[in-house]
Amino acid sequence: MNRAKYLKIFMIGCLFFALSAGNVSGALPVERPGAFAMVIDVPIRILGIGLAVVGTAFFIVALPFAMSSGSTGDAWDALVAEPFQFTFTRPLGKFEDWKRPNEESDSSKMITSD
Repeated sequence: MNRAKYLKIFMIGCLFFALSAGNVSGALPVERPGAFAMVIDVPIRILGIGLAVVGTAFFIVALPFAMSSGSTGDAWDALVAEPFQFTFTRPLGKFEDWKRPNEESDSSKMITSD
């Protein structure tokens, strides 16, 4: 008797969550890349993994120079963070606009003398 009661409560709970989930497809992007772009993206990601490893090696070699000039953060972003973000966090088939929209380039932060 108790088992049937718990089964009914479980089924009602599952139905409630299924109906309250709403339209899950609304979370998908409106403009999807084509199949060709997704297929081409696979070898580009494999190449990106290799380039990210090479960038990390270059960062290690350039680290003493970057530390002496105070540009360690810029070197890290350019040689390590951006290649890894391009390879692992970019949506499949998206080659342009893969950075976060609020992210700006360092050229906008340049100080100009009057």
